[in-house]
Amino acid sequence: MWIAALLSIIGILLFIIFFLYKKLKDETSDLNNVLMASGRIYQILLQDLDFESVVQTIADIIPEELKFGTGVVSILDEERRVIRRIAASKTKEAIDAIKALSVPFEKIEISIDDPNNLMAKALRENKPFVTSNVYDVLGPVLTPTEAQQIQTIMGTQTTLVYPIFLKDKPIGVFVASTRKKNEDLSKYELYIINNFVNLVGVVVQNSKLYTSLKETKEDLARVNQEVSVMNVKLQEVDKLKDDFVSIASHELRTPMTAIRSYSWMALHRSDVPLSDKLRKYLERTLISTERLINLVNDMLNVSRIESGRIEITPEAFDIQNLVGEVLIEIEAKAKEKNLHIVSNAVQIPKIFADSNKVHQVLLNLLGNSLKFTPPEGTISVSYTSDGKCVEISITDTGVGIDPNDISRLFQKFTRLDSSYIAVSSSGGTGLGLFICKSLIEKMNGKIWVKSQGMGKGSTFTFSLPVATPDLVKDASKYHYQPLGEARLLEPVAIQAYPNEPA
Repeated sequence: MWIAALLSIIGILLFIIFFLYKKLKDETSDLNNVLMASGRIYQILLQDLDFESVVQTIADIIPEELKFGTGVVSILDEERRVIRRIAASKTKEAIDAIKALSVPFEKIEISIDDPNNLMAKALRENKPFVTSNVYDVLGPVLTPTEAQQIQTIMGTQTTLVYPIFLKDKPIGVFVASTRKKNEDLSKYELYIINNFVNLVGVVVQNSKLYTSLKETKEDLARVNQEVSVMNVKLQEVDKLKDDFVSIASHELRTPMTAIRSYSWMALHRSDVPLSDKLRKYLERTLISTERLINLVNDMLNVSRIESGRIEITPEAFDIQNLVGEVLIEIEAKAKEKNLHIVSNAVQIPKIFADSNKVHQVLLNLLGNSLKFTPPEGTISVSYTSDGKCVEISITDTGVGIDPNDISRLFQKFTRLDSSYIAVSSSGGTGLGLFICKSLIEKMNGKIWVKSQGMGKGSTFTFSLPVATPDLVKDASKYHYQPLGEARLLEPVAIQAYPNEPA
């Protein structure tokens, strides 16, 4: 009898073991199916990162994988605080339902604060909901009657509502509908949907970033294209401007040159005695004419420099020899004011620059010193070198510069009130120093100024590279040739000075 009882117990144990084995096998099979399905879903989601394609894929996956009727993706608009539908599955049920809607699908919006809509509640509470009534996700946009008509068309028995989150941040809602009742849904199906929704937040966010970067890249490409077109037009405008200035300067300089020549002849070669008053008038005419000619020349030079029409041809040369030539050019003007000019010759290396452009710079700087240094004053030129650069300094005992104005001195059309330029008896265009700075920088040099203040003189210094063997050997590399026609700089004219203030 005990044997029968033992056999009975063994039978029960075997049955329990078999039952547990079958259950474990089924669950393992379900788990494998879930993992395989999740892998398929993951691969599908990563096939395309474009936002519109991704949300459409999300809407289609569950209906395709689980044979559900519909899948709908809605996104949270944080600024407006509404949930708006952006994609629906391409199943027959979804297409028929969208056609029957009284409100266009893309215009269906639900307030995040709606107390009854399950989509809003799912996002607020961060948990899924299940309902057998479609009105719970379509109201209050549709009436209960309209929602029931849509539910009949789709044949929906169960609607699942899942919030989409990314790191505790609400992104949107995924809604899936099926003809099955809730109790008939398998663990396998629920596992699939849960795993799917967990992936959706990351995928949606990545696709948003990708699409945003793509749109930004397209915008940049479009802007670059527009900028290229604008650059071409600007180059055309620059050429027209340069041509206009050239023509205007020629037309202005021709009569101005004649007026200057006749004024000078009347002053210095007159065959009749001149009264003091007439001499004063002729002097003022001569000075004003020279100012106008210099203004035209400076404007033309600025135009050519800024439009890149100036050719830079660097070479090795002795800067002290060039300074000596320039000092001879200004000697007559210096004598008119009894100015003392000193050049401190020292042993320095040759510089590597365009001698014609440096000649222009020297005439501008020495011309300024002539203008702003009172009679009997001194102008000195000195040189220093550290083996890499040569510094050329022009120091005068002139009117000086207010330290607060130094930073503005090399800008276009700069005329400083009660300072360096404003006190000049012969005026200025406010362009000379800007031209100097532009030319020096194009030759890889620097220019600056120092002054202790008003009445204490000024020192203008510019530096240029030493003509090393390597620079001279590769001189062609530093030769700047404009794309269009190269233009010469207009010459700097050292102006005359009146015998008395105007």
